[in-house]
Amino acid sequence: MSNHIDHLSPSEKELVRLSPLYVSALIAGADGDFSSDEKQRTFELVHIKTFSEKFGLKDLYSSLDAHVEEDLRKLIAQLPKAQADRNNFLVAKIEALNPVLQKIEFAYSHRLYKSLKEFAHYIANADGGFWSMGSVSKAEEEFLPLDMLNEPQKAE
Repeated sequence: MSNHIDHLSPSEKELVRLSPLYVSALIAGADGDFSSDEKQRTFELVHIKTFSEKFGLKDLYSSLDAHVEEDLRKLIAQLPKAQADRNNFLVAKIEALNPVLQKIEFAYSHRLYKSLKEFAHYIANADGGFWSMGSVSKAEEEFLPLDMLNEPQKAE
């Protein structure tokens, strides 16, 4: 994985590594259904980001890409069955990133923050609609801004 997060604990590194999947599961499953199109879009986005990202995020997405289907399957299997409980579980996972992002170099943490926000938008638009436009459900829209994730601030 990236040397930007080498100093983190193993559980913090895993939280960072799986963060795109937590975002994907929250947005895609917010309406109660994690469609095969949304799962496929998650796999595609992770793979695309192995080429398109910078600031060490290529390494993060490459690490995730190697096992993304298995990791997503495991994540979905461990999610609570009730939609509200599932959403709360995923929101808590994403919120847990906030103190971790403060421990990481600003350029990297800010890029990860922006990447996760982009990821949420891509997943929300993965299902249905004309060229996936206008396909964001009300339930997905509620979580789309990722309000539980604080934008990293540069230390003064």
